[in-house]
Amino acid sequence: MKEGLEKLYSLQLLDDKLRELDNSLKEIPEAIKKLEQERDGKANIVETTRKKLIDNLKEREKIEKEILLVKEKIKKYKEQMGKATTNKEYQGFMAEIKFEEDAIAGLEEKVIEKMVESDEILAEIRQSETEYKQISEEYNKKIADMNGMIDYNKQKLEEVKKDKSAARTMISRRLLDMYDNISSKKYGKAVSLVESEFCGICNVKIRPQRMNELLTPQSIATCESCGRILFRKIEVKKEAPSPNERN
Repeated sequence: MKEGLEKLYSLQLLDDKLRELDNSLKEIPEAIKKLEQERDGKANIVETTRKKLIDNLKEREKIEKEILLVKEKIKKYKEQMGKATTNKEYQGFMAEIKFEEDAIAGLEEKVIEKMVESDEILAEIRQSETEYKQISEEYNKKIADMNGMIDYNKQKLEEVKKDKSAARTMISRRLLDMYDNISSKKYGKAVSLVESEFCGICNVKIRPQRMNELLTPQSIATCESCGRILFRKIEVKKEAPSPNERN
């Protein structure tokens, strides 16, 4: 019976491994999806700086259009000034032309400022693209590693399933029925490894009488608290070598 319990515990370990692999195969795709979303979100670094450049160009075009309009006004003032009949009219047009020329000078300064700003934005874009490339490579490596883990776990899952099928053929029908019944009610955990005076799963102290049953080869002890099969490994003490063996 003790040998049967050892095989039953080995079956429990295989079931634990299957559950672990199955959970991993469910969790890894979600983790990959999260990483992809984070990676794609980092692309905003580049998009934001590119938008700044577009806005800069639009503002510069707007200023340049204003300059053209002012130049048209100056042209008209000069045409009208040529037709002036009095010195007062002439001086008035001269003042208007001077005012508009000063306005052009101010607008041209703004164009230069926008050009300098665009150079700074272009440098920022190059830097953000470099940063995003580095970030993207790091995320892609993590994603590739996780995809590799999925393939590995799928392969491992099939191997453990085969091991489980083989292990079940080595256990008596009586023990298997008991194991399957408890496992179905206890979330897949039918066997509790006892390493001290407590149940390895529910952590309730085991009575001395029940502890003695664990050492009896022909008995099957269950936890009085959680109902799981209790299994305790019995270490076989090696006999001291005889004097002849020592020599």
